[in-house]
Amino acid sequence: MGATTQIDIHSLISTEIPPLPNAAMRVATLAQDANVSTRAIADAIGCDPALAARILRVANSPLYAPLRRITSLPMAVGALGHRVIYQMVIASIASEAFRRKERSPLEKVLWEHSVVVALMAREISSALGMRGSEEAFLCGLLHDIGKLLLIRHDALLYLQLVETDDGRDLLTREEEIYGYTHAQIGALVARHWELPEEIAYAIYHHQRPGHVDQSIFMARVVNVADGIANASGIGLRKIEEEEVVRSESARALRLDGPQLRALWEKSSTSLREMIAVFS
Repeated sequence: MGATTQIDIHSLISTEIPPLPNAAMRVATLAQDANVSTRAIADAIGCDPALAARILRVANSPLYAPLRRITSLPMAVGALGHRVIYQMVIASIASEAFRRKERSPLEKVLWEHSVVVALMAREISSALGMRGSEEAFLCGLLHDIGKLLLIRHDALLYLQLVETDDGRDLLTREEEIYGYTHAQIGALVARHWELPEEIAYAIYHHQRPGHVDQSIFMARVVNVADGIANASGIGLRKIEEEEVVRSESARALRLDGPQLRALWEKSSTSLREMIAVFS
């Protein structure tokens, strides 16, 4: 594990991370404009049948608990709102990055972990009354996309690195081996997709949120959500729940054990549906 295997990260990103499809770019651009009509967004979504099917399924899922069945794209856009539509577009593109025919078991675990962290981050953000619960979902979904690229570079090497217990944290070991951490790579992916800078910052600092001034609350939310997912056995590493409760981020957000367990229970009801939507 002492050998260095420096990687051309920009080449790896351009090779392994799909660009934003034209239809998705159109929807994402429209969804960020508060003055655009519901019909215009629905028409743009309709140009991508896979995206349309996912948005209709999400609109009818327990995650958004519709009062009536959503049967058309204009209804879905109206029910979900522009910000959630934007989130779903990016989530759809992220799922394509994680899905491929020769996907390794590590990649499957990582995708499920990412969905859990996204849902937990959304619930934590909402419970704390923070603005931007949908941005929290995206930060959670993309927080470990850097690990995906390192796994695709060399899955056996990365598994060995994760399982190493030498008293140093994962980011330190990654930087020594690759010259980059998975958090740095994740932030580069966010910029590659031209996502808001606060999302890139939160991804960059999600494991060391105390080191950042900008997007610190979002980074702490993702840090806690990541810990809860791992404590629940969904992730590449196992930790104890008490470690999450005692963490600097949980204390800074004033979240105790019962609160975190309640948020986990609330998120877990939507977990299977969200994994199915993007699988």
